[in-house]
Amino acid sequence: MALPAIDVVGLGLNAIDTVCIAPRFPRPNARTKLSDVRTEPGGMVATALTTCARLGLNARYIGSVGTDDWGRAQLASLHAEHLDVQFVRTVEGASSQMAVILLEDGIGERTVLWHRDPKLMYPVADLRREMIVDAKVLHLDGCDSAAALQASLWAREEGMHVVIDIDQIYDETTEDLLRSVDYLIAAESFAESTLGITDANEAIHALASKYECPITGITLGPRGAIFNVKGRVLRSSSFNVPVTDTTGAGDVFRGAFIYGLLQKWDLEDIIRFAHATAAMKCMQVGARRGIPTISQVRSFLEANRLNLRDAF
Repeated sequence: MALPAIDVVGLGLNAIDTVCIAPRFPRPNARTKLSDVRTEPGGMVATALTTCARLGLNARYIGSVGTDDWGRAQLASLHAEHLDVQFVRTVEGASSQMAVILLEDGIGERTVLWHRDPKLMYPVADLRREMIVDAKVLHLDGCDSAAALQASLWAREEGMHVVIDIDQIYDETTEDLLRSVDYLIAAESFAESTLGITDANEAIHALASKYECPITGITLGPRGAIFNVKGRVLRSSSFNVPVTDTTGAGDVFRGAFIYGLLQKWDLEDIIRFAHATAAMKCMQVGARRGIPTISQVRSFLEANRLNLRDAF
């Protein structure tokens, strides 16, 4: 069966987040009244692909949900963003992935408590080559390690770009997976937890040397990002905006990065665009609610007196 042409395919996490907003972070053995509680869709790859779709790309999401209310809500959220979800597995008896996010009002930083049922792991046997290789970019988060590695190997054979958002070593497959990608964009905590390095300048060289990806990056939250491009270090600053919630900002950054990659922009322009898109998301509560459209990002950049040359 011929599949519709798409720009980006992603395999990885989706979730339903319960965002609990409190006037201050709760202390042990104390009662704290919440000022608001919201249920929002999230998950690393699902949010990155939602970003791609909002920006105008055709995106396919591959992952798993349970047969519970959270699973139905997650599927509905992906349908609403016009993602191709024909290869999402609905797993009988599994609990869909969920997270409780504690958000301090007025600060925007969050603490995440999450749970993923092992039954949601995407089986390698359920993957087919054609699910992956009719796209231009493959995006992964490493959670479904064995399936992700197989998808990455197929993508590399077809000359596709492979991007990974990594925040932890999941199992013995993860390091092989990281060596198979083109763009490794790690969370700041990744180098510290895996290499014991806290300095970003040291960490970016260590990651680039260890995994030998053509382009390696570390996102640094409000301090921007740092990239290693075949030995050349590139630092970038984030945008100063009123932050309401940082949940999903890194996922949005990566989705916007993929958009710029497909426009064939220079890396500096791609990173600037990704920072702008992530900053706009941070001004609203929830991983996906604040994700902008392409015209909104354009207006934001113009207001900040920045343009992406003639490409944007």
